[in-house]
Amino acid sequence: MKRQRLRNRSNNPDNPNKNMCGYAVARALGVDESTRYLHTIGDLQRAIRSVWSLRSVKTKMGVKAGRTTVGSIRKRIAAKGEALAYLVHVEGHVLLLDRDGTTAVDTAPVQRDRRKVLRVQGVYMSENRSKFIKMMKVKEEKLK
Repeated sequence: MKRQRLRNRSNNPDNPNKNMCGYAVARALGVDESTRYLHTIGDLQRAIRSVWSLRSVKTKMGVKAGRTTVGSIRKRIAAKGEALAYLVHVEGHVLLLDRDGTTAVDTAPVQRDRRKVLRVQGVYMSENRSKFIKMMKVKEEKLK
């Protein structure tokens, strides 16, 4: 089964159901307990969407999949970013940038970031009332 193979290859010895980079991003957004698994970008998107609104900003940021680098995305976000945070997916890894393009979460940082971006998504406040209530609970827990 595919899920078992993902668990066997997990880089998180404490919880093989959740890879480290996805888990770190989910924890920063307060959604680390929203799903059982955090192996794939789909798992992470599902967890984030349980509280936040997640939308592609690939066109707005002028991303050409596999050609645009993380370093150039940082500059574009700083210039025209409007989301609360940005989920950046590169080959085999995911990172979270804040609204001015600086790194919020990156479990594999590099000095000069030339990693090729596959997709960029903005994290926004949800207009859904039940999600908004969940978001406020997450915020209260983070402040404790």
